[in-house]
Amino acid sequence: MAILLSSGNYFGIEKKFNEHPLFKLNLTHYAPAEHIHEHYHENAYLSLLIKGNYEEVNKRNDGIMNPGEVILRPSGYRHANSFGKTGGSCMNIEFKKDALDAYSLRSALPELATTYQAGAFSYLYKLLYSFSNDLDPEISEEYIFNWLAEHQNTSIPSRLVWLPKVKKILETELETPHTIDSISERVFVHPIYLARAFREREGLTIGEYKLQMRVKKSMELLFSTKFSISEIAYATGFSDAAHFIKSFRLFYPVSPHKFRSVLKG
Repeated sequence: MAILLSSGNYFGIEKKFNEHPLFKLNLTHYAPAEHIHEHYHENAYLSLLIKGNYEEVNKRNDGIMNPGEVILRPSGYRHANSFGKTGGSCMNIEFKKDALDAYSLRSALPELATTYQAGAFSYLYKLLYSFSNDLDPEISEEYIFNWLAEHQNTSIPSRLVWLPKVKKILETELETPHTIDSISERVFVHPIYLARAFREREGLTIGEYKLQMRVKKSMELLFSTKFSISEIAYATGFSDAAHFIKSFRLFYPVSPHKFRSVLKG
Protein backbone atom coordinates (compact mmCIF):
# COMPACT_ATOMS: atom_id res chain seq x y z
CA MET A 1 0.00 0.00 0.00
CA ALA A 2 1.38 3.40 -1.02
CA ILE A 3 2.27 5.87 1.73
CA LEU A 4 0.85 9.42 1.65
CA LEU A 5 3.31 12.17 2.55
CA SER A 6 1.44 15.23 3.74
CA SER A 7 2.49 18.79 2.95
CA GLY A 8 6.12 19.50 3.82
CA ASN A 9 7.17 15.90 4.50
CA TYR A 10 9.83 13.87 2.68
CA PHE A 11 11.80 10.68 3.11
CA GLY A 12 15.53 11.04 3.67
CA ILE A 13 17.17 13.55 6.03
CA GLU A 14 16.19 17.19 5.61
CA LYS A 15 19.35 19.30 5.91
CA LYS A 16 17.94 22.74 5.18
CA PHE A 17 14.61 24.33 4.34
CA ASN A 18 12.85 27.61 3.63
CA GLU A 19 9.09 28.18 3.90
CA HIS A 20 7.22 30.56 1.59
CA PRO A 21 3.44 31.06 1.23
CA LEU A 22 3.61 29.51 -2.25
CA PHE A 23 6.21 26.77 -1.73
CA LYS A 24 8.54 24.90 0.58
CA LEU A 25 12.18 24.65 -0.50
CA ASN A 26 14.52 22.08 1.03
CA LEU A 27 17.72 20.09 0.64
CA THR A 28 17.40 16.40 1.49
CA HIS A 29 20.10 13.74 1.78
CA TYR A 30 19.64 9.99 1.21
CA ALA A 31 21.77 7.15 2.55
CA PRO A 32 23.78 4.77 0.33
CA ALA A 33 21.54 2.08 -1.20
CA GLU A 34 18.48 3.60 0.48
CA HIS A 35 15.20 2.17 -0.82
CA ILE A 36 12.02 4.21 -0.55
CA HIS A 37 8.80 2.23 -0.83
CA GLU A 38 5.89 3.30 -3.02
CA HIS A 39 4.49 6.63 -1.89
CA TYR A 40 2.86 9.83 -3.14
CA HIS A 41 2.82 13.45 -2.04
CA GLU A 42 -0.12 15.65 -1.16
CA ASN A 43 1.37 18.51 -3.20
CA ALA A 44 3.07 18.69 -6.58
CA TYR A 45 6.80 19.32 -6.41
CA LEU A 46 9.99 19.68 -8.41
CA SER A 47 13.02 17.61 -7.43
CA LEU A 48 16.53 18.43 -8.68
CA LEU A 49 19.06 15.65 -8.16
CA ILE A 50 22.28 17.27 -6.93
CA LYS A 51 24.52 14.21 -6.59
CA GLY A 52 24.27 10.42 -6.70
CA ASN A 53 21.65 8.63 -8.78
CA TYR A 54 18.48 6.71 -8.16
CA GLU A 55 15.94 4.55 -9.92
CA GLU A 56 12.48 6.06 -10.35
CA VAL A 57 9.84 3.31 -10.37
CA ASN A 58 6.18 3.92 -11.27
CA LYS A 59 3.37 2.21 -13.17
CA ARG A 60 4.02 4.05 -16.46
CA ASN A 61 7.76 3.47 -16.81
CA ASP A 62 10.99 3.14 -14.87
CA GLY A 63 14.18 5.13 -15.33
CA ILE A 64 17.44 6.27 -13.77
CA MET A 65 17.74 9.87 -12.55
CA ASN A 66 21.22 11.37 -12.91
CA PRO A 67 22.80 14.47 -11.33
CA GLY A 68 21.44 17.75 -12.67
CA GLU A 69 18.19 16.21 -13.90
CA VAL A 70 14.84 17.52 -12.66
CA ILE A 71 11.53 15.75 -12.24
CA LEU A 72 8.12 17.34 -11.73
CA ARG A 73 5.92 15.00 -9.70
CA PRO A 74 2.21 15.95 -9.66
CA SER A 75 0.07 15.63 -6.56
CA GLY A 76 -0.91 11.97 -6.06
CA TYR A 77 1.80 10.58 -8.38
CA ARG A 78 2.82 7.16 -7.02
CA HIS A 79 6.46 6.14 -7.21
CA ALA A 80 9.27 4.31 -5.43
CA ASN A 81 12.99 5.08 -5.43
CA SER A 82 16.21 3.14 -4.96
CA PHE A 83 19.47 5.08 -4.51
CA GLY A 84 22.86 3.87 -5.67
CA LYS A 85 25.76 2.86 -3.48
CA THR A 86 26.83 6.47 -2.87
CA GLY A 87 23.41 7.70 -1.78
CA GLY A 88 22.38 11.13 -2.99
CA SER A 89 20.95 14.54 -2.31
CA CYS A 90 18.10 16.54 -3.83
CA MET A 91 16.71 20.04 -3.81
CA ASN A 92 12.92 19.91 -3.61
CA ILE A 93 10.42 22.68 -4.35
CA GLU A 94 6.96 21.77 -3.10
CA PHE A 95 4.05 23.88 -4.37
CA LYS A 96 1.22 24.44 -1.90
CA LYS A 97 -2.25 23.76 -3.33
CA ASP A 98 -4.07 26.69 -1.76
CA ALA A 99 -1.37 29.12 -2.89
CA LEU A 100 -1.40 27.76 -6.45
CA ASP A 101 -5.15 28.43 -6.55
CA ALA A 102 -4.72 31.90 -5.05
CA TYR A 103 -2.19 32.79 -7.76
CA SER A 104 -4.22 31.00 -10.48
CA LEU A 105 -1.20 28.82 -11.18
CA ARG A 106 -2.62 25.31 -11.06
CA SER A 107 -2.51 25.15 -14.88
CA ALA A 108 1.18 26.16 -14.93
CA LEU A 109 2.25 22.73 -13.68
CA PRO A 110 2.23 19.65 -15.93
CA GLU A 111 -0.51 17.14 -15.10
CA LEU A 112 1.79 14.17 -15.67
CA ALA A 113 5.19 13.42 -14.17
CA THR A 114 7.79 15.10 -16.37
CA THR A 115 11.57 14.66 -16.42
CA TYR A 116 13.89 17.41 -17.67
CA GLN A 117 17.50 16.96 -18.73
CA ALA A 118 20.34 18.59 -16.85
CA GLY A 119 20.69 22.25 -17.82
CA ALA A 120 17.08 22.65 -18.96
CA PHE A 121 16.18 25.42 -16.51
CA SER A 122 18.84 27.94 -15.55
CA TYR A 123 16.64 29.40 -12.79
CA LEU A 124 16.62 26.16 -10.81
CA TYR A 125 20.43 25.95 -10.82
CA LYS A 126 20.69 29.62 -9.84
CA LEU A 127 18.23 28.83 -7.06
CA LEU A 128 20.38 25.90 -5.89
CA TYR A 129 23.47 28.11 -5.74
CA SER A 130 21.65 30.91 -3.94
CA PHE A 131 19.98 28.62 -1.40
CA SER A 132 23.12 26.56 -0.73
CA ASN A 133 25.21 29.68 -0.15
CA ASP A 134 22.66 31.53 2.01
CA LEU A 135 22.31 34.45 -0.39
CA ASP A 136 19.31 36.80 -0.33
CA PRO A 137 16.26 34.60 0.54
CA GLU A 138 14.07 36.83 -1.63
CA ILE A 139 15.97 35.48 -4.65
CA SER A 140 14.58 31.99 -3.96
CA GLU A 141 11.07 33.32 -4.54
CA GLU A 142 12.33 35.18 -7.59
CA TYR A 143 13.76 32.11 -9.33
CA ILE A 144 10.69 29.97 -8.65
CA PHE A 145 8.34 32.64 -10.00
CA ASN A 146 10.50 32.84 -13.11
CA TRP A 147 10.42 29.06 -13.55
CA LEU A 148 6.62 29.21 -13.36
CA ALA A 149 6.59 32.15 -15.77
CA GLU A 150 8.33 30.01 -18.41
CA HIS A 151 5.19 27.88 -18.50
CA GLN A 152 2.89 30.83 -19.23
CA ASN A 153 2.06 31.69 -22.85
CA THR A 154 0.66 35.19 -22.36
CA SER A 155 2.09 37.63 -24.92
CA ILE A 156 4.01 40.68 -23.66
CA PRO A 157 2.95 44.05 -25.19
CA SER A 158 5.57 46.45 -26.56
CA ARG A 159 4.79 49.12 -23.94
CA LEU A 160 4.65 48.35 -20.23
CA VAL A 161 3.36 51.41 -18.40
CA TRP A 162 4.29 49.99 -14.99
CA LEU A 163 7.94 49.17 -15.84
CA PRO A 164 9.45 52.61 -15.01
CA LYS A 165 7.75 52.54 -11.59
CA VAL A 166 9.15 49.07 -10.82
CA LYS A 167 12.66 50.17 -11.80
CA LYS A 168 12.40 53.30 -9.65
CA ILE A 169 11.32 51.19 -6.66
CA LEU A 170 14.31 48.89 -7.11
CA GLU A 171 16.77 51.73 -7.70
CA THR A 172 15.73 54.01 -4.83
CA GLU A 173 14.40 51.76 -2.06
CA LEU A 174 17.55 49.73 -1.52
CA GLU A 175 17.01 49.20 2.21
CA THR A 176 13.49 47.80 1.73
CA PRO A 177 13.13 43.99 1.46
CA HIS A 178 11.03 43.80 -1.72
CA THR A 179 9.38 40.64 -3.01
CA ILE A 180 7.65 40.03 -6.33
CA ASP A 181 4.38 39.92 -4.40
CA SER A 182 4.93 43.27 -2.71
CA ILE A 183 5.96 44.96 -5.96
CA SER A 184 3.10 43.42 -7.94
CA GLU A 185 0.61 44.82 -5.42
CA ARG A 186 2.06 48.30 -5.86
CA VAL A 187 1.88 48.27 -9.66
CA PHE A 188 -1.30 46.13 -9.94
CA VAL A 189 0.23 43.38 -12.07
CA HIS A 190 0.06 39.61 -11.50
CA PRO A 191 3.39 38.46 -9.97
CA ILE A 192 4.02 35.75 -12.57
CA TYR A 193 3.35 38.14 -15.45
CA LEU A 194 5.50 40.76 -13.72
CA ALA A 195 8.41 38.32 -13.39
CA ARG A 196 8.26 37.25 -17.03
CA ALA A 197 7.70 40.70 -18.57
CA PHE A 198 10.44 42.37 -16.50
CA ARG A 199 12.94 39.67 -17.45
CA GLU A 200 12.10 39.93 -21.15
CA ARG A 201 12.49 43.72 -21.17
CA GLU A 202 15.54 44.12 -18.92
CA GLY A 203 17.42 40.87 -19.50
CA LEU A 204 17.54 40.33 -15.72
CA THR A 205 15.11 39.06 -13.15
CA ILE A 206 13.75 41.55 -10.64
CA GLY A 207 15.97 40.06 -7.95
CA GLU A 208 19.06 40.24 -10.15
CA TYR A 209 18.28 43.86 -11.05
CA LYS A 210 17.78 44.73 -7.38
CA LEU A 211 21.06 43.04 -6.45
CA GLN A 212 22.84 44.90 -9.24
CA MET A 213 21.50 48.24 -7.91
CA ARG A 214 22.61 47.39 -4.35
CA VAL A 215 26.12 46.46 -5.41
CA LYS A 216 26.30 49.55 -7.62
CA LYS A 217 25.40 51.75 -4.64
CA SER A 218 27.89 49.91 -2.43
CA MET A 219 30.67 50.71 -4.92
CA GLU A 220 29.75 54.39 -4.71
CA LEU A 221 29.94 54.25 -0.90
CA LEU A 222 33.30 52.47 -0.98
CA PHE A 223 34.68 55.39 -2.99
CA SER A 224 32.92 58.31 -1.32
CA THR A 225 32.60 57.43 2.40
CA LYS A 226 34.52 56.03 5.31
CA PHE A 227 31.65 53.73 6.27
CA SER A 228 32.69 50.32 7.55
CA ILE A 229 31.84 47.28 5.41
CA SER A 230 28.99 46.47 7.81
CA GLU A 231 27.61 50.00 7.55
CA ILE A 232 27.72 49.84 3.76
CA ALA A 233 25.97 46.45 3.89
CA TYR A 234 23.07 47.83 5.92
CA ALA A 235 22.91 51.06 3.90
CA THR A 236 22.44 49.08 0.71
CA GLY A 237 19.86 46.62 2.02
CA PHE A 238 21.95 43.54 2.83
CA SER A 239 21.06 41.66 6.01
CA ASP A 240 24.68 41.60 7.18
CA ALA A 241 28.26 42.04 6.02
CA ALA A 242 28.63 38.36 5.07
CA HIS A 243 25.74 38.55 2.58
CA PHE A 244 27.11 41.79 1.18
CA ILE A 245 30.57 40.30 0.65
CA LYS A 246 29.16 37.20 -1.09
CA SER A 247 27.03 39.37 -3.38
CA PHE A 248 29.89 41.77 -4.14
CA ARG A 249 32.02 38.82 -5.26
CA LEU A 250 29.33 37.86 -7.79
CA PHE A 251 30.15 41.08 -9.67
CA TYR A 252 33.84 41.66 -8.87
CA PRO A 253 36.75 39.23 -8.45
CA VAL A 254 37.69 40.64 -5.03
CA SER A 255 36.00 41.30 -1.71
CA PRO A 256 34.91 44.86 -0.79
CA HIS A 257 37.66 44.80 1.90
CA LYS A 258 40.30 44.09 -0.75
CA PHE A 259 38.86 46.64 -3.14
CA ARG A 260 38.95 49.36 -0.47
CA SER A 261 42.55 48.50 0.40
CA VAL A 262 43.46 49.05 -3.28
CA LEU A 263 41.80 52.46 -3.16
CA LYS A 264 43.78 53.42 -0.05
CA GLY A 265 47.01 52.25 -1.66
